[in-house]
Amino acid sequence: MKRKGIIKGLCCAALLLLLTGCGAAKEDAGGTETYDSQKDSLKQAGLGAMALLYDDTVWTYAEEESTDASLVFRDREDSVLGVSCSRESYYQHPLDMLNMAKQIYATFPGYEEIEAPTEVKVQEEGWYEWVCKYEENGVETIALQRFYGKNYYAYTVSYIAEKNAYESGKNEALKVMNSAVMSVPDNAEAEEKAREFLVGEWDLGDSGYLVMKQDGTYTWYMDSTQDEQNMHKGTYGCDVENTAVGFAEGEGIYFVLFPEVLYTEGKEGKTGSPKYDYLVSLEQLPDGSYQMLNGSTLVLYYMKKQ
Repeated sequence: MKRKGIIKGLCCAALLLLLTGCGAAKEDAGGTETYDSQKDSLKQAGLGAMALLYDDTVWTYAEEESTDASLVFRDREDSVLGVSCSRESYYQHPLDMLNMAKQIYATFPGYEEIEAPTEVKVQEEGWYEWVCKYEENGVETIALQRFYGKNYYAYTVSYIAEKNAYESGKNEALKVMNSAVMSVPDNAEAEEKAREFLVGEWDLGDSGYLVMKQDGTYTWYMDSTQDEQNMHKGTYGCDVENTAVGFAEGEGIYFVLFPEVLYTEGKEGKTGSPKYDYLVSLEQLPDGSYQMLNGSTLVLYYMKKQ
């Protein structure tokens, strides 16, 4: 029963990713939970663009439970340390991945958030950490998860244990998590090409006024007056093709907005999502505008360069 419950939690993490294979902030993740004094005795594991160190006297690699897109390790308490990766259709944001996890775990009996999402730095890379608990067949289980996203690539590392075993294995799990080194390829060449089209000022009619800059930042004003009291701004990513949604280079542009701040009548807030995906057809309409589709809501916009 114990094994079944932990595997259910690990599968929950895996459901966040289409496992197609991979090619308040803290200054340092996990405090002192590192392998600095014992690196020579450690083993290395790799998954896609991630490399991890682990102590094989603590963690046993469960080869039969692992796949091309996931790794599973178990300790003496049968707690699980799992790693999953995927290449997705749209650019990823770790908070968006985390929010999906919340939606899934919230369906479990006894679900409760123990620690709110927190940004952590691991080997100079940004991750988001989150902890929740839930019940499986009446057994209270705790999941500590970290999420990483860069362009199309998504990674999740999970430590899942029954409540009475959680603390005894937590520090060893954090040591593995804190050893993660990422080498996800960038998409710089395609982004540069996409910016040739995107950079500038776009009138979206009743939907506002979008300004996109060469440095990868944007501002979406609520109207063409560019009133800073009503707008959101942040960074964006882009591409000249997206075969997953059906267009090749020359047919369309994909871009994603990562909002950092929202102002409504001068009051600071946050948007409803950490990212928004858009698909633009390069077939120009008679009035000079282009069709722009929200990839999630399927809301259609018309954008005209100024």
